[in-house]
Amino acid sequence: MVSARVIRVAAAALAAVILAGCGPKLIRNRVFENEAVRVELQRREQSGSVVARGFDHPATIADVRVAHILGSLTFQDSDKKQQPMIRSAQLYDLAAGIAKALAQATPDDEIAAAAFPVDRRFGIFTAEKVTAFRLYMQGDAMRIEFFKLEEELEKDGAKVGYREWELPSELPTLAPKYSIVTNDRISKFGTRGVSVAWRDDEFRRPITLRDREGNVKKRTVLMELPPDQQEPAKPGQTKKPVEKTPDRPPGLSDAQVRALDQADAERESGAIPEAVYQKKRRLILDNKIDEAGYGS
Repeated sequence: MVSARVIRVAAAALAAVILAGCGPKLIRNRVFENEAVRVELQRREQSGSVVARGFDHPATIADVRVAHILGSLTFQDSDKKQQPMIRSAQLYDLAAGIAKALAQATPDDEIAAAAFPVDRRFGIFTAEKVTAFRLYMQGDAMRIEFFKLEEELEKDGAKVGYREWELPSELPTLAPKYSIVTNDRISKFGTRGVSVAWRDDEFRRPITLRDREGNVKKRTVLMELPPDQQEPAKPGQTKKPVEKTPDRPPGLSDAQVRALDQADAERESGAIPEAVYQKKRRLILDNKIDEAGYGS
């Protein structure tokens, strides 16, 4: 004869299984991946329904602006040394994937992303690492919270390749051993994140990317700076005069901001002449984005 205690234990175990099955289920949708980066959308479903998050998605942001934002994030390690949070080698692929994910995201999706830097020593030994974070939009703020920063690429305590490693869905409970550097545009958010004023014109300006030894790797430009803010010409070079990029009126939509970012980048690189740029700009300000060539 089965005792009452055995029946109670069995009932409790069955209830636990049922409750676990009714808990939130993580749904992943991979948007972008190569051997250096991965970007996916994550949402949760419970009892067959999507868990509402209320993010301001989808969002249209030029990938080069995302690159400028990520390239502006730095941290201070335990030795008080400041280093970039995203290495330059992965920055542009990561930004392209995030921009694509933001355009596809619903208000219930958050973007999860990872970069997989590799350190090589003596041309023989390699150390595979991972920097991973989640990102979402709330109003004019881009919230970025880091799961991992320059940690060994491991799963269940064993080293794995980037294909076997899964992006986390929850932040670690332990406080990080680093501190993120903040400024007027980048403020602290929680214990592991920042809130970025992504519309700020500072993210239209050139940024200089450096490697871990502090050497300049690449300088990227989203827009032309006014003449008084341009870098001086090097000896023996003739400085090319540039037209000042016009100020932007307030109240632009995300799509207009993105289109202007792209037009500014094309103008600066010489892909389009000044007359074409001015025509495109007028169309964008009139909200004729498709006619300007920057529609979906």
